[in-house]
Amino acid sequence: MNKEPVFLEAPLRRERTWVYPWLGLLVGLGLGILVGHPLAMVVQNIHAHISEGASLDIGGALIHSFHVHMWPMTLLFALFGGIVWAVIGWIFKHLRENRLRLDTLHQEFELQVATLRHQYKNLAIGIQGFSHRVKNKLKELDHALKSCEMPDCPAFTHSRQGMEALEQNVNILEEAAQRLTHTLGQELLFLKALTSDTLAPAPQDFYHVLIHCIKELRRLRFREKEIRVTLNGQSLEESCPVGLVFPFEPYTTEVILQNILTNAMKFGDIIRIRVAEAHDRVRVEIQDNGPGVEVEKLQRHLLTPADRKEESTHLGLKVSLHLLAKCGGRLGVLSEPGAGATFILDFPK
Repeated sequence: MNKEPVFLEAPLRRERTWVYPWLGLLVGLGLGILVGHPLAMVVQNIHAHISEGASLDIGGALIHSFHVHMWPMTLLFALFGGIVWAVIGWIFKHLRENRLRLDTLHQEFELQVATLRHQYKNLAIGIQGFSHRVKNKLKELDHALKSCEMPDCPAFTHSRQGMEALEQNVNILEEAAQRLTHTLGQELLFLKALTSDTLAPAPQDFYHVLIHCIKELRRLRFREKEIRVTLNGQSLEESCPVGLVFPFEPYTTEVILQNILTNAMKFGDIIRIRVAEAHDRVRVEIQDNGPGVEVEKLQRHLLTPADRKEESTHLGLKVSLHLLAKCGGRLGVLSEPGAGATFILDFPK
């Protein structure tokens, strides 16, 4: 593919709140000149008519308020109105900013809760697969025992092997359950960090996190699927990448990588990963041989609320976009229907 990647946009709310004080200032100046000073002249004329018996001439008072020689009073009313409305605009600016912060916090909370559900759904699928294998082994063992009536029956050897395999599967199941408990604690800590904006990047080996994510997905979710993964042109088992150390938050990065890798492994069986440094950024390309996606349609889905009737809500991509935007990264995509997809992750160094 020689086309330029299309960088997707996260559905974040942005608003230029700094304009409110300036808008209030302009409105106040206009009201002071066009309303405040003419109204004061009308009130003065009415007061003179009542107290001193002067002629009542409201139209004349309005016209008189715009005479050139009245500029000191006009300027005074304009400044007073501008200051008052600028203060009102400043108050409205802070109220609006607080509202936007609350909306952003609510969005982050919903995304993180959805991420929790997404992660544990993956682990539940893995546990379900292990349980299914345990049941199959139990059925084989029961059949072997029923077919054997003598202690020296060869079926006992087969039964012993089945018991050993059953024990291994049970150990794997227990390990998955332990990981579920451990991940729950990590997710809750991450939820607290996300909502309090206290994530602190630290120098880490990026390849270590990337390879860990690949192995975990293949071991837990895609154990029954033959998936070939290459890293920088070499198979994952043979590659020995030189450490790529730069500051990043490891768990956030793991969530991003797992979401993108999950999509790639779900729709393809050959995954090509390329990692390269470019100036102050690290670019990760994850290419699969799946059916591909329509980029424009994908972008529309990401920018609009999820429809529960749709087959896919693109939750993983939405979470990844949000977390990448939070750390200053970007997510790009190159794809054509039927020709696979390449997702490009840009991490700041």
